[in-house]
Amino acid sequence: MKTTKKGKAIAPVVDIFPQLAVGFHDQERVAEELRLLKSFGFDRVYFVLCNPGYPTFSNPILSIQPPDVPGFENYSFKSLVALGDPNFAYVHECHKLGMEAFAIIKPYEGGGGSTVPHGAKVVYDMPRCETIGGERIGFDALLSRHPGLAVQRKPDPAAAAQATKPVHTITVRFCLEAVADLEGPFIGCDTSPCNLRLLTSADNGTYRPYEGPLTVAEEIREEIVRDSNGFPLQERPARCRVFTLSGLNIPPSIRYFAVLVNSANRLHTLPQSMITLEGPDGPLPATVTSYIRRGGNTVENLKPAAERTWGMEQIARPIDDPAAAEAELREWGFEFEWYGSGFRGSGWKSAGAYGIARGHLATMKGTPCEAYPEVRAYWLDWVKTCIEMGFDGVDIRLQNHSGMVSDYVNYGFNAPLVQAYKARHGVDILTEPHDPLKLMALRGEFFVGFVQEAARELHRAGRKLQIHLRHCHARPRLSADINELGFWAMPKIWFQDWKALVDLADEVTLKDYHFNAYDPVLAREIKEYATEAGKRVWAHCYVSQGRELNDEYLNAVDADPNVSGILIYEVAHSETNEINYGLIEQYREVGLNEPAARILRDFLNHSGYP
Repeated sequence: MKTTKKGKAIAPVVDIFPQLAVGFHDQERVAEELRLLKSFGFDRVYFVLCNPGYPTFSNPILSIQPPDVPGFENYSFKSLVALGDPNFAYVHECHKLGMEAFAIIKPYEGGGGSTVPHGAKVVYDMPRCETIGGERIGFDALLSRHPGLAVQRKPDPAAAAQATKPVHTITVRFCLEAVADLEGPFIGCDTSPCNLRLLTSADNGTYRPYEGPLTVAEEIREEIVRDSNGFPLQERPARCRVFTLSGLNIPPSIRYFAVLVNSANRLHTLPQSMITLEGPDGPLPATVTSYIRRGGNTVENLKPAAERTWGMEQIARPIDDPAAAEAELREWGFEFEWYGSGFRGSGWKSAGAYGIARGHLATMKGTPCEAYPEVRAYWLDWVKTCIEMGFDGVDIRLQNHSGMVSDYVNYGFNAPLVQAYKARHGVDILTEPHDPLKLMALRGEFFVGFVQEAARELHRAGRKLQIHLRHCHARPRLSADINELGFWAMPKIWFQDWKALVDLADEVTLKDYHFNAYDPVLAREIKEYATEAGKRVWAHCYVSQGRELNDEYLNAVDADPNVSGILIYEVAHSETNEINYGLIEQYREVGLNEPAARILRDFLNHSGYP
């Protein structure tokens, strides 16, 4: 491959399905996009493939939708009709221009990332699964038929029985001092006026003010602050402002609660662990969030929730202002476990409203469990399909949008994993304490079994295998922070012998986030091992997510001797949405986005890229 003077190959990444949804794509538009990429001198392009079944991922809007829905723009159906198989359309046009085409497949992208209220009308008949928050939709071809193959939560019959009892008390705790990644100042937070109100819902679609007996009391007390998994964030107790909503007797038919927080000062909480329910016999299992749904269809948005067609919502998000939060949640409800414990850090929130659901998720949303032979066979068939379509290599990515859970140590209790853990460690994880890292490692071993089969198929066909790793595989921690094993976009598996994966691969991708401050120390062990073995190591330049398309960042990556490739992730741009910032316009007429294209060309010229 062509490289910079310092030996860095450069390749763009095209995420196919979001492009098809945002703008109409036919064969000519695909060809024109690739001609634009060719104009930079690239000799390889990576394509994030459409998963079989077209599962929903980061945004309900970015899912397959019927054509010409009033009040809603989505071109996925028309694009699919025009292209046939979009994955093949891209590899075909790429090869016509003489560039290599690498497929990025996401085995764990099983869909089901979002929900609609219980019993809601949706845009078309699709598989739906009852869950916390409503009904989960948007699964891939595998889980649509076999939902039992998803990663399962540890069963707890006693907690499930408790969840159906009346709610007598709701407790909301706010931390008043620096803990872990929560920083002050906390001036006035212990005494500032604060009013809490309660709303309830039966379906998580419509919330109304609670009108029964209610007493609100508050006190300052010291408590051990724990994260979503029950791990203490520090050894000593922290000062907390604790509000108790008592005198309640809310029946089991009311499954959802919203607590509005109107405070003169910002008050900080870990929703999943510091907001709790109690019944007549003690604590009730609960799932808590600050992420509020919002409409994405300008026509449906005006209809009452019961008459609305759902499944076209925007990304859920917290709302700081309690009045604005109430207006939104009353008609839309919450998305539970969105981003797991949070986009980064321990999950601290300071929001105007918090949603509480009885019970816990039964599965890790749409995350397939690698311990089932039929799951690994399904993945392997996908690799074979990539070979048949003509891709020059397959890059297997771990990151996905289907595993957004906060208390990740409570997942991975499928029967094959229970049996494997007992055989390896002599512990029944259903009834005895276990080591979460050891369970993650077992899951990783099953995944490596799939990768071994994939490597054989690819190498037999003369194609290349590329794998995604993160620094956490060399330095594992039980953490949900960015780049860690429990991060919301990770499948919560650990490769204890990550070197075996590097040995199987021809090239390695590091998917760590740097957020425009490149750190060459991150994943150094993996980079050095792969480089010494003669494997090309790719690092990411996140154009949109990290705003890393700039000389300073690119030069820093170019200077790292243990990196030999830079992935420009990703090319899609939409001038109607400043968040989606990239190289090639998707919404309007196809064309390069300036100044992004100019910045990239300048770097290519200055770095000596041919």
